[in-house]
Amino acid sequence: MFKALVIICIIGMPDKCQTLEDQYGPYETEYECKERALDISRQVHKYYPIWKPFKYRCVGLPVGKLKFYEE
Repeated sequence: MFKALVIICIIGMPDKCQTLEDQYGPYETEYECKERALDISRQVHKYYPIWKPFKYRCVGLPVGKLKFYEE
């Protein structure tokens, strides 16, 4: 399982950054996680107009952590 994180920074101020954590995951594969991180990156400008995506990470989660089940 993987969790997507996207680091965004204020345009022109690379020392002013914050991390966005995906609220839809976790994802079964690293590929799905990367796709979600890229999707988040493409939407940053809508919600954070002066921020720009800087980089992303897919963090592997320990077995049994943050696993959601549908009923």
